[in-house]
Amino acid sequence: MYNKAQLEEMAESVDYWWHSVDLGHGVVTKGFKTPETLKYELESLRLPDLRDKTVLDIGAWDGFFSFEAERRGARRMVAVDHYVWSLDLPKHSQQYWGEGKECGVEPPAQETPNWQPDKLPGKRGYDTAHKALGSKVETVVGDFMTMDLEPLGTFDVVFFLGVLYHMEDPLASLRRVASLSNGVAIIETHAIVVPGYEHLELCEFYSSNQLQGDVSNWWGPNLKALEGMCRAAGFARVEVVRGSSYVDTAHPKGSLYRKTRSAVGHLVRECNRGWRRRPRHFRAVVHAWK
Repeated sequence: MYNKAQLEEMAESVDYWWHSVDLGHGVVTKGFKTPETLKYELESLRLPDLRDKTVLDIGAWDGFFSFEAERRGARRMVAVDHYVWSLDLPKHSQQYWGEGKECGVEPPAQETPNWQPDKLPGKRGYDTAHKALGSKVETVVGDFMTMDLEPLGTFDVVFFLGVLYHMEDPLASLRRVASLSNGVAIIETHAIVVPGYEHLELCEFYSSNQLQGDVSNWWGPNLKALEGMCRAAGFARVEVVRGSSYVDTAHPKGSLYRKTRSAVGHLVRECNRGWRRRPRHFRAVVHAWK
């Protein structure tokens, strides 16, 4: 539909890309997340066969995973977002994250002039990629926690990627995810492991900007809590497909993954330096079925 020069112009017209989206003719958007990073993330999700499936992407942003599902043959693909689409991220990041940023803790985005839900400045990347690809992905602008979900229907596969830890009420959000799922929900999230306490359902709470300086981050569950929340939300079966590589040498039977003897020795040395009980952060992926 578009030649290389036109695609390059379209890619350059967007001030900020979160995803590196392949628009064709060798033109890839200059996303904060590189193609290599996204390839790794995509592989870590262990997606099922999406051919002829209905798929929902909650928190689509620039739409990388939505367009990938469409490319893989999804029969119906729906992309939902609101928060980042409503935010003028280049201005917001320059004001609060970059050089010359204001002192103190970043205020909630909704309390700044950069919050523009009437203009949707953060949706430009998604719209540009959607147009460049000639995509048929259905676009829904809505706050996932307050919008009416019934018109969406239910889906064979639901993506809930990088969203859970931004939810003030993560259990309620998972219940809403479950209500939309008639197959599998793929949940990717920030998570924690607290050495020695893997058997307990624990969450780390971020009342302000403790996690990566971002006030929109609220919770860091451990795997036990993540699995428990999925079941409490209405999922009957939960499979961890990506967990922490931490090995608790004091509780080998409760270890999430076993490493080589040399790696265990390294962790013992870490423990001796007093790090043993500190929460470790990682990215978790679980598949949850109704």
